[in-house]
Amino acid sequence: MENRKKYLIINLKRNGDIFNMAHTIQAIKNDDNDASIQLVVLKEFEKAAQALSGIDHIYTLDRQKILTFKKNNIFSDGMALNHFEEEINQFAIKKWDFVFNYSNDRVSTHISSYLSKNTSKHIGIRFNETCNIEYSNEWALLFNDIISDLNFSPLSFRDNYNWMANVKSGKMEMPLKTKEEYNKTAHLNFSEIRRIESGEGEVKIIGIQVSASHQYKTIPYSEIIALIDEMYMTPDIFPILLGAPTDSDRTLISKINGEFNNSLVSIEADFHALSSVMLNLDALITPDTSIKHVADLLEIPTVELSLGESPLFKQGTVNTKSVIITPSVKNRSFKKKEVESTREYKDLNNLIKGSDIMTAIYYVLGERDSFEKATLSTGLSVYQPVNDELGTRLTLIAGERVDAIETDRLITRSLICKKLINKEDTGIYDEVSTFSSKFVTEWINTQRDIITETSKDLLGTLRAIIQIDSNEKSVRSFLGNLTKLCAYCDSPWQFAKLPSLRFRARLEALNTSNIQASAKEVEGLLYEYKADIQHQVDVLKSLQHVLRERTQTSSKSATKVNYNEPRAGRI
Repeated sequence: MENRKKYLIINLKRNGDIFNMAHTIQAIKNDDNDASIQLVVLKEFEKAAQALSGIDHIYTLDRQKILTFKKNNIFSDGMALNHFEEEINQFAIKKWDFVFNYSNDRVSTHISSYLSKNTSKHIGIRFNETCNIEYSNEWALLFNDIISDLNFSPLSFRDNYNWMANVKSGKMEMPLKTKEEYNKTAHLNFSEIRRIESGEGEVKIIGIQVSASHQYKTIPYSEIIALIDEMYMTPDIFPILLGAPTDSDRTLISKINGEFNNSLVSIEADFHALSSVMLNLDALITPDTSIKHVADLLEIPTVELSLGESPLFKQGTVNTKSVIITPSVKNRSFKKKEVESTREYKDLNNLIKGSDIMTAIYYVLGERDSFEKATLSTGLSVYQPVNDELGTRLTLIAGERVDAIETDRLITRSLICKKLINKEDTGIYDEVSTFSSKFVTEWINTQRDIITETSKDLLGTLRAIIQIDSNEKSVRSFLGNLTKLCAYCDSPWQFAKLPSLRFRARLEALNTSNIQASAKEVEGLLYEYKADIQHQVDVLKSLQHVLRERTQTSSKSATKVNYNEPRAGRI
């Protein structure tokens, strides 16, 4: 028992992020079943952490209490600091083999740094003695400084965390705790529903999550009614309303039930009972990110409705049996403040109709092979996870496709694959080759033009750093070249900006502000930048090769692309 490796995972985020963490916990356990995994979470989200399997201990930080001490003029700030220190010392005095900064925010990074003397190895980021960021590996840099800067992330958080911890998702044992009494009760009740409702075929029980964290993320009331109406007309489908044990959910469920003469079955469950309920569903419909994460862990086929600022490409479903319905990504914002202050963004949930959800349900149940003959509402897209070299990516299977966004997102994923694991995923190239060949060719040429300009600026910066000395003019010349190089961080193309973002992050993490003293280190970073550009060139060559092979066997019509307004097409 004493030889068990001890992991401390710090996750100071919300319920959904805590459930998402279970993938990595299970992957660690798959590699080392004896590993002792302990968590640090905020007290208000402790119940979600308690629902995870394989956890030896949970430490909590009472944020509300600390803020009360800090904001109340009756107390001095010292009381807040004292309470924070007392809570941290629960785990700071212990020795850890690994400290995993999972939430990646400033507080968790300071805590990881504070624990460095008692830690054999850190995962993620922490501050060093000069308050510069230390990355445990390239995946930590990718997560902290690149993916966070991208709207259309080429990599999901789950996969990034796994690579950061050097583990791979595999077959999971039961990742969530259940109680035998809840399991037995749920199974008996659902079995009785199946017995009563089954006619010629076996009935499929579909859970409908009625609410989300904000109104603009929920299914519109009229569409919930239309959806249930259609389910009632389908003999082999039986809807069940799912809600949290809150007054607002109870009121909403009662209102919906009133539309159907109180004939609907509804279930309210907290996190302890939720797993027992969901294990008995054939499929789930949810606009709620936390519930979606639970469904992923239990491998329940799900129709996820991605609305509001929900991070579609960062935290969308990773279950290959599930799909995501979303308003076209060109019309969405993934920033909470923008969504909350803009009526246009808040009203996007009105685009999703009950008929769209029903079509998706048939698909995840395996009762239709594709969306090919389906009529989706205008302005919607449907994504499905597929497995590849990096983990799981979202591929668009129906609805509106924005070639500019999809090409850039997918080929940036190829670039990450090439750089960080030295592999090429031909599946990604094959997918992009189905887009407009004219557009993809123009996109390739645009990226090559940017690479040419970047290479010139990189060469100018290398010359300037070689010539740098105590002369103020030479320093100014070098800084001017460096500024031009870092300006590529603002490129509208993710593929083009990725090497520049990495270079800037490495530059900012240097342990000195003295340019002359850091000249050798900066020169080394510039040569790394040069290597990253070569990776870009290689990826574009591979894409063009696949595109050329495809166009030899088939030709597609394409219209001229306006790069200021990405082209939208329909599949």
